[in-house]
Amino acid sequence: MSWYRAGSVTVAAGSNVVTGAGTDFVASTSIGDAWIGQDGRTYEVGQVVSATELRLTTPYQGAGGGGQAYAIQPTQSFARDLALAAAALLNTFAAVRDGVGQGMFPGGSLAAPGIRFTADQDTGIARYGENLLSAVTGGVERMRFGEVNSSLAPLVAGGGIICQQGGVAGSLVFPLDILGALGGAATMRIRFGSSANVYTNHSFIEAQTLTGTASDLRFGTSGVEQARIDNAGNFLFGVASGGNHRIVKSVGEGITVLSIGGASSEFIYFNSVTTQGWSNASTAMSVGRHSGNGRSINAGGTINASGADYAEYMVKAAGCGIIAKGDVCGVDRDGKLTTAWADAVSFVVKSTDPSYVGGDTWAAHLPPRPQAPGAEPVAPIKPGSAPVAPVEPGPEPTGEGPIYVAWLQSRFAFGIAERDYAVALAEWQAATDAYPTARASYEADHAAWVAATAAYARDLPTWEAQLEAARVCVDRIAFCGQVPCNVTGDFEVGDYIVAAQDGDGIKAIAVKAGAITLPQYMARIGKVWAIRDGRAWIDVQHG
Repeated sequence: MSWYRAGSVTVAAGSNVVTGAGTDFVASTSIGDAWIGQDGRTYEVGQVVSATELRLTTPYQGAGGGGQAYAIQPTQSFARDLALAAAALLNTFAAVRDGVGQGMFPGGSLAAPGIRFTADQDTGIARYGENLLSAVTGGVERMRFGEVNSSLAPLVAGGGIICQQGGVAGSLVFPLDILGALGGAATMRIRFGSSANVYTNHSFIEAQTLTGTASDLRFGTSGVEQARIDNAGNFLFGVASGGNHRIVKSVGEGITVLSIGGASSEFIYFNSVTTQGWSNASTAMSVGRHSGNGRSINAGGTINASGADYAEYMVKAAGCGIIAKGDVCGVDRDGKLTTAWADAVSFVVKSTDPSYVGGDTWAAHLPPRPQAPGAEPVAPIKPGSAPVAPVEPGPEPTGEGPIYVAWLQSRFAFGIAERDYAVALAEWQAATDAYPTARASYEADHAAWVAATAAYARDLPTWEAQLEAARVCVDRIAFCGQVPCNVTGDFEVGDYIVAAQDGDGIKAIAVKAGAITLPQYMARIGKVWAIRDGRAWIDVQHG
């Protein structure tokens, strides 16, 4: 760097003031430079006052005067001072570079979180303790992440949690997913969702297996399962499996299992019983009975039905054949139904529309009705390709500046990506390791389901044929109530209906009240009290 000699100066002996003419000390001179006057001595520049004035660190020792020549020798002290300042800055910034610059923050406290805001320094993220991370507002812990109650990654929120997620109108969104992990990989999750359309609001809770077959949604208390909704849609309360909705409570016979009622009304009670005893025939409801007293239902009021008569099942004699509804038939000496006049010792009428039917034991000898298998097992999802590892940035730059900052940023991003990759790889590996077992379990379950389905398809027709064979051996006979009777000949209201021979068979005829004989009266079927649609409605009166 060349010496500076522009213009001239005026100096005075014993003074440290140098006044220039035609000079620019500000642009060309730095503190610490060497100033050389006409006395040949070297002086240190102590201060640059202006473009035409500077001051020396020691008084001028030569002869004073104006218009004197001079020279200023640069000493590079500015570069040295700048280097020292930069070194000091690096020493100060080293903690930032080695800490925050690499994503490492101080733990802090609830009053001053390690990650906080300039204008709100008691709000942020704090390291509450070993493996504990706290979200803090106003110096108060609002949410905690870490090992609590022996869980791997629990969430503790003193004020509760509100999750919201945008969605398309009419769609189902899941603002909250809770995942369960085994071996570092998510294997189960439960999702809480709701409709995104305000006009079709509904909520949704779903349990889902990520590495196995279809899962059940279980409900429990104190670590004990109390109820579940299985993957076939069955609600199971008090029991872990079943092919239909079930409510089970382990109590003694006669003890209430379920009660239903209003807030201030009497309840409907469903009590435990140990005896079945119902027919195997198809029905809307089957009710067992108490093994001690044989009761099935205790009703505090009426039991209403749409039928018109009370009937009982009676066994048919061999060769009886079909008896039409409302036909009069006979009863032989063995108490079996007959359509042969010669075999009959008494006469009855077949029920047409019964309200109550007794003697329903005709199918008791049959095995239970075959049960349909549950829903077809769902195959587990085979894991896809392994996640791709992130690319590590190049070596650390030797220089400082924007290049080094960019490298630090890329290094920090790589650290995050590498962490996420490790988690994804562990999840993928766990899913891959679990898949063969899950697949084998599915194949076994599916094979069993296929076999059960085939057995059901094979056994049900056989059982139904056996049921029908047993059914045609009995008929429902009216013992009281109203029956539209099939009468041969004329009749009118007030007539008695009696049995009469019809060749080898039996028919019903009407007899006037004034003409009926005692034997006919004693064997009467009933009395016509109404005529509807051309048929004689009788009140059943067995003689």
